[in-house]
Amino acid sequence: MRIDKDYWLLNKPVAHRGLWGKEIVENSLSAYKNAAERGLPIEIDVYLTTDGKIVSFHDAELKRMTGADGKIYEKTYAELSELNLSESSEKIPLLDEVLSIAENKSPLLIEIKNQPNKKIVDRLVEKLKNYKGEFAVQSFNPLYIKRVKKLAPEFIRGILATSYKPNTKDKSAFTRWVLKYMPFNFLIKPDFISYNYHGLPLSKRKTKNKAVIAWTVTDQQTADKIKPFCNNIIFEHFLPDNI
Repeated sequence: MRIDKDYWLLNKPVAHRGLWGKEIVENSLSAYKNAAERGLPIEIDVYLTTDGKIVSFHDAELKRMTGADGKIYEKTYAELSELNLSESSEKIPLLDEVLSIAENKSPLLIEIKNQPNKKIVDRLVEKLKNYKGEFAVQSFNPLYIKRVKKLAPEFIRGILATSYKPNTKDKSAFTRWVLKYMPFNFLIKPDFISYNYHGLPLSKRKTKNKAVIAWTVTDQQTADKIKPFCNNIIFEHFLPDNI
């Protein structure tokens, strides 16, 4: 196991899409700065624009957060820069902006979102190889993590998974099976598993030599309930007791 007990991913709850709420919009530079000021690890999601820029944004669809039609990976960065997040003055951040905020302050847990342009993995690895801060990479797509393993075996890498049916109802039976049982872990050799807390506990066979991170926890009662079954949590909507 390459993650020891002192590794950051095991020691402080991870702020989902930054530390946001009330006046602070999720996935915004303000949310990332708010988490960084507290020294909290930050979970972000990344997409590649049509002109090759890496941006930090959670949804594939732009509608919920910007009111615009279309998918984020169908746009240029210039087009995205015209949009505001949730009727605020905040813009969709570039990864470079997030790295500048987090470096030497907060570790980053970076999710590679599924998208048509598979160059996202290569571009991300290239960017992170020059980054001086702490980070780990994760994805639901085992092929992405396999590519990370090939390009940068030194990177700490994780597989995202879930057994929670409402999150996967639009997926094929095969995809749901992969998301639940992680059958390709023998190929990608993840250092950690990020699993929807509804599916905990996992079998010892699945977690052998791996850390377990639970997502996305929204209250202290749930955090306390699942504590015996995971090493850490990704959280939102509350501040965990151990911050």
